[in-house]
Amino acid sequence: MKKQKLILFDWGNIVESHETGYTTSQAIGELFHSLGYPTRDIYHKLSKYHLSSISTLSELEKTYEEMKHDFCLQGDFKDFISSYPDYLDNISYYQDVRDYEWSLKTRCYIGVFSNLTILDKERLDKQLNLENFDYVFLSFEMHCQKPNIEIFEKIQEQHPFSKSDILLIDDSKDNVTAAKEFGWNAIQATGLELDKIIDACEGFIR
Repeated sequence: MKKQKLILFDWGNIVESHETGYTTSQAIGELFHSLGYPTRDIYHKLSKYHLSSISTLSELEKTYEEMKHDFCLQGDFKDFISSYPDYLDNISYYQDVRDYEWSLKTRCYIGVFSNLTILDKERLDKQLNLENFDYVFLSFEMHCQKPNIEIFEKIQEQHPFSKSDILLIDDSKDNVTAAKEFGWNAIQATGLELDKIIDACEGFIR
């Protein structure tokens, strides 16, 4: 019997790799290097642009112009969006974690809850097949991002689960802390810790 409980899975570093194989930071580094940045060390320098809360391509283009100026890039916005999948589509991901997520659907409700850009959804769907999830909460569509309390409030207001019946699996300590302070269950884990993820989920829906 399917329980009235919801497990929300982050995507980056839970399914998509940030640590092994060809990682997100490597792909972003290669992309910006192709656009004229002198090194491949840029991933962590992009956080100030809040790319994952930008909801339209026109907004993203404005932000890209800022990055182009700040990082002395040579490519224009069309170069950026056309090159993006050439690098990002090759990122490694943990199929065993994805498969376990899918396996839970007959036992409880499952969802994806992730900070990502408007350019990432197609890749997300290829890796996860979003039709297999009951809920999909993406920062760029919700106009805010974790760990901002607003995004937790939006989910809670719109869906019929008590706070105690929601579990978040996320790799970010800040996101986990925010979820717990909001009243959800939450654990910090990565895609390399499938046993930890399984133990948390099984204990939650038992």
